[in-house]
Amino acid sequence: MRVIVICFFSLLCFSSNAANIKIGFIDTNQVVINLTQYKKRIDSISREFEPKKQELLDLYAHIELIRSNLDSKKELEGSESLEIELSKLSKLEESFKQETEFLQKTMNNRKIDLLKEIELIVNQAINDYAIREEYDLILYENVAFVSDKVNITQEIITEIEKH
Repeated sequence: MRVIVICFFSLLCFSSNAANIKIGFIDTNQVVINLTQYKKRIDSISREFEPKKQELLDLYAHIELIRSNLDSKKELEGSESLEIELSKLSKLEESFKQETEFLQKTMNNRKIDLLKEIELIVNQAINDYAIREEYDLILYENVAFVSDKVNITQEIITEIEKH
């Protein structure tokens, strides 16, 4: 009997405290992609690498032109000069591949660094907002359902944009 009474009072206390818990949810992906600061920096990174990207596209077009010329010369030239041309083409293709991989790796590293910076800004904004608005719990990722009532994504975006 005592156990039942203790359980009843425990449930009664728990339910009265549960009503006062303030919970929020944030879609961090939405926060990041909607930040003006993020958009500007991504555009800046793209503009920075655009000349090298265009250079690689020109090199690719040049390789394709050489390849098509070699295909038409196969019947006309001797095998020794054809081998030399094929060797040059192979070196160009390898150079293209290496430069493309380097460019992609460099761009990805810059974007990762940017995301790390943005993550710090977002985390600080969430922390400041949660303290100021007296939240007990703020969740993100892996949530099955979120009502509009607890979704504070836009408030966090606004908080960050103010600074």
